Amino acid sequence: MRNTKAFKEAVAQTLAELARKGVTFAPATVEDAIERQITAVSEQLGIQVRSAWRYFDAEATADRLATSQASY
Repeated sequence: MRNTKAFKEAVAQTLAELARKGVTFAPATVEDAIERQITAVSEQLGIQVRSAWRYFDAEATADRLATSQASY
């Protein structure tokens, strides 16, 4: 999954959203979070991983990561 164009674009978009919010994360942390998210969506909906990308939202992912960092 990590070698796909969709994954790389998702990481870049999420990192850009995080930067806009003034929050920094290591790219590997963002990659792990996105991979877990997409895998969970595909398993829960019973669809292929490539189909789960339509449910990805970089801004929402960045919000969740920023919130989780603030709670620490």
